[in-house]
This record gives sequence, C-alpha cells and structure tokens, in this order.
Amino acid sequence: LTQLGYLLPTGTCLVDISERSHRYAMYKVGPVLSISHGMGIPSAGILLHEVIKLMYHAGVKDPIFFRIGTCGGIGLPPGTVVVTEEAVDGRLRPVLDTIILGKVVSRKAKLDLGLAKNLVSTGLEEDEFLTVLGKTISTDDFYEGQGRLDGAICEYKESDKMAYLQEVASKG
Repeated sequence: LTQLGYLLPTGTCLVDISERSHRYAMYKVGPVLSISHGMGIPSAGILLHEVIKLMYHAGVKDPIFFRIGTCGGIGLPPGTVVVTEEAVDGRLRPVLDTIILGKVVSRKAKLDLGLAKNLVSTGLEEDEFLTVLGKTISTDDFYEGQGRLDGAICEYKESDKMAYLQEVASKG
C-alpha cells in the first residue's frame, strides 16, 4: 500500500468485494483492482469478459491489465521473475484460439511492450532474483498441455516431453 501512496484508513481492512460471487476474489485499493481468477486461460477469459464490462459501465478509460502467476522456466535460474514480452500457445504461435459458434477463431496475443519494459525496470540489483523479459507459453491444460508426466492421463514419454522442450528452447 505504501508503494501505491495509499494509506488504508485506521480500522479498515481489505474486503473481498466479490465474495458472494464465488467466482474469484477481488480487492480494490486506491486505483488498483486486484483479482484472483484461479488457474489458466479459461478462468482468466471469464474474468476478463466480466471485468472489462465492469470497467466500461464504471466509465474507466484505458485500464491496464496484467496477470501475475507462477510458471516454469527454460534456461533461467529458479526464482527468476519473467515479464512477458510475447505470449504463445502450446504450438508456439502468438495467438489464442477459441471456438465461437463451432468455428475456431484465432486472436493475436497482444501485449504492451512498453509496460513490460517498465515492469522489468522496477527490478533492483539488490534483489535476490532476476527480473527479465521473456516469452510465456500458455496452454488450456495443466497436465498434458504443459508436458507433465504425473497426470491421470499421459500418452507420451519423457523423451517426447524433452524433445518438445528442446524445440521451445530453440525458439527462445
């Protein structure tokens, strides 16, 4: 709160303002709306549809959205903070496919590179972790989509997973 220049009034505590929806947790502090949507693109998509409508009806102009979450890293030390410069799907394409009325619609994954660079610049030399720009892969499935071997269904071998990870690494 201090970094936002916002002082929570004495006796006030943060309250989940969407508590009754049971969809996600939402907190507002000053000009910042922080929302936890759960895991993955499907729940993020639901949240974005609903929050974008909320912003429109509230008269918010030019809102900035960014997602914070965990990820694995290829070729980076553990604990590295990666700010996405390009988001790709499981086929390494910078698009999000969605099915609308029975047809696949591909939408470009658009990011604000200036915002990403500003976020990276907040990293400090004395931090105990690196903050870097990088690509992010997003899939619709936590287990198979991410090449995990420990799911209930796994129809590939570790060598298949490693070949895919080598392809990912070769494409940056």
